[in-house]
Amino acid sequence: MATRSTIGYETADGDYVGVYCHYDGYPSHMGPALHAMLHADVVIMVSKGLAGGGIRTVFSPDNEGRHGGYEVFNDGSRDPDTEWPRRPEEYAYRKRWDGRVEFIDSTNNVYEWLPEIGYQD
Repeated sequence: MATRSTIGYETADGDYVGVYCHYDGYPSHMGPALHAMLHADVVIMVSKGLAGGGIRTVFSPDNEGRHGGYEVFNDGSRDPDTEWPRRPEEYAYRKRWDGRVEFIDSTNNVYEWLPEIGYQD
């Protein structure tokens, strides 16, 4: 069973651009995966996801804390999600300019994912 999510990034003017991700959207996986990525890496991943029809999965970081990459669908383009906070999937994630990772869960509360404790509301 898939834990669907939306993954996005904060733009220079404070807006949000995101794309659908099919697998592994739960915070204990996606928090470390997005935390290990630079903001620029997330921008590239989301852009490729939009062009390819979404993101299939984001892989876990390696033992050194480097991001593990991602897999994109290749079945057509997808319109971007441009509203934050909005949670069309089970979770929505946002990589901030300063590197922080925020997410929204099924209660529509916004949390910050922190490497030392998991997340904080």
